[in-house]
Amino acid sequence: MHPMNKALPLLAATMLVAGCGGSTSASTTPTTTGARVLPVATNPITGAPGPGLKITKALVENNVSAATGKAADDHLEVALKNTGGKPLSGVAIYYKITDPAKKVSEGYYTKLTGFVIKPGGTRIAHFDSTGAPDHYPVNKYSLYYTDKNRLVVEVTAEAVGAGPTMFTVKKDAGSAEAGVE
Repeated sequence: MHPMNKALPLLAATMLVAGCGGSTSASTTPTTTGARVLPVATNPITGAPGPGLKITKALVENNVSAATGKAADDHLEVALKNTGGKPLSGVAIYYKITDPAKKVSEGYYTKLTGFVIKPGGTRIAHFDSTGAPDHYPVNKYSLYYTDKNRLVVEVTAEAVGAGPTMFTVKKDAGSAEAGVE
């Protein structure tokens, strides 16, 4: 293991304790300051899966730009379908990244402000910090970007009056490009 991979969790914890952009108390509210996104202690989306919202696909690699049709940088991409008859708003996503080999994980929670899904429609949320519409900030020091092992990403989504819904996707080790949808 590269020495930097061992130091990153310690560095992140030190920054939190030192007050560099975070809180030392556990929170389920997304913590973002500019491009900084910090993990949350627990998944705030609870309850049994319900009707109205469905994750139809999640990608963590092999992404393609909808605008150009060309390959895009790897990132978490979540396709959400409204299976009900009314628009869905108040959409929120929690995703947990786990390295099964190291037995470590971290979770992130984001409220998708202004994200409305029309009845019967599908809308895609991207987590990549590009700032484009429907693209949301990420922690560039997360396991997703720093860990070279195979990862498991569990996604949970909800909307006002619908969900939650869940989906699991795997990211291959290293820079391999064969993620499972």
